[in-house]
Amino acid sequence: MAHNIAQTENGRYMTAWTGNTPWHGLGTQAQGLMTATEALTLAHLDWEVEKRPLWNKREDGLLEVIPDTFGVFRKDNGVSLTRGKAVGKVWKPFQNIESMDFLDELTQTQEAKIEVTGALGNGEQVWVLAKLPDSIIINGMDVVDQYILVVNNHDGSGSLKIFLTPIRVVCNNTLTMALRGRNNGYNIRHTGKLHDRVAAAREALNMVNKDFMDWGELAGQLVTFEMTEDDMDSYFIDTLGLTFNKEGDLTTRSSNILLSVKETLARPTNKLAGMEGTAWAAYNAVTEAIDHDFTKLQNGEVSHKRMESALFGTYARTKQKAFMKALEMTV
Repeated sequence: MAHNIAQTENGRYMTAWTGNTPWHGLGTQAQGLMTATEALTLAHLDWEVEKRPLWNKREDGLLEVIPDTFGVFRKDNGVSLTRGKAVGKVWKPFQNIESMDFLDELTQTQEAKIEVTGALGNGEQVWVLAKLPDSIIINGMDVVDQYILVVNNHDGSGSLKIFLTPIRVVCNNTLTMALRGRNNGYNIRHTGKLHDRVAAAREALNMVNKDFMDWGELAGQLVTFEMTEDDMDSYFIDTLGLTFNKEGDLTTRSSNILLSVKETLARPTNKLAGMEGTAWAAYNAVTEAIDHDFTKLQNGEVSHKRMESALFGTYARTKQKAFMKALEMTV
């Protein structure tokens, strides 16, 4: 399953989406933003998980319970989601409906706000991309909408995570938030009562508006920093980790990547509002190339595996790196 999107037993994809975000094509297309209940139903995520004790087979063939050691299983089909991992007695599941419902708790509204939701593998990881009401305007006219990405792991590998995810409206770039000290988002542990976890999440989300504002101010600095063509080449090479051959020239693959990003830089989307020739243009050329070019296969088809990466994988980390390196140049 190259795209890694979870499927139901009858082959339906566990994802639902609307709008123009980079994630699209498989699953169910919704008409407008979704509520938690709508998202859960449309994406076929209306199942729960539970902890079950793990057993050990002794040499005499008898089974014995391993103390304080549990696996996580889906209730609907009994599939294990921990796959060789285990959770302890204090770990508590954060159900799919809870990971969506608590968006209402955080924002204090019952309005539709979910734009994309889905699950990977057999349901080990469930994510929700939700739109917040406010936007950031860079240089007077470049609009960046505010989103939060909630990633819930059922496999015991970590806590529920909340990432701040700006999306640039003119080209639908997903600009992974990069702020010093909080690049890894906010963590909500799989312990305690739901009330306590929501309280912890709300405390973290109290910083959301400030963090978005801080990020907007930093992004504004990039618009004022001018770069030469050579500066941009060096920035692209460094940010994307392009490599050289023994003769000191870029390898063929790296040269093609650099050419692709420079073609993206020349698009009208990166000449908006006086941003041409600036660090803001260079940064957006990287994010636009990742979201709309690097996610495609040689035959032109979209790779959903790569789209996952652009939201919360290696490509997302590359976008973080791109922002921080652009910012370093302005200091």
